[in-house]
Amino acid sequence: MRLTLIAAVTLLAFAAPAFADDAADLTAAKAAIAKAKLSPASDLNMWCGAAFTLYSSAMKQGGDADKAKIADANAAILFGKASPLLTADGVASGDMATMSTNYMTVAAAQLISNAETPAHTQEDCQAAVDAK
Repeated sequence: MRLTLIAAVTLLAFAAPAFADDAADLTAAKAAIAKAKLSPASDLNMWCGAAFTLYSSAMKQGGDADKAKIADANAAILFGKASPLLTADGVASGDMATMSTNYMTVAAAQLISNAETPAHTQEDCQAAVDAK
């Protein structure tokens, strides 16, 4: 049976410390993302790339290397798609890593801590991976 992205990431919450324990970190990350005024495509690719990264971590901790490899590949595809979009959105190349960290914080809060509803669905994320 295939674990869903959200269910597997939820398992990560029990196996590792949360990425966004501090509400201030989440607030700051969300503010930075909002300030960047990213396109919907950039937002989707970044959030889903972060979600697949979290899923990969959960699969590695759970001993499922095959699912982790797929998740890593999906994350790489999405971050690769996001890079030129972020540039077009005006994000400086030196700020890309910070933007990625901000999305990891938000996705972790939504998927692991359940602080709020996830910004995107598993179907949205898979469609973004599959889009040409």
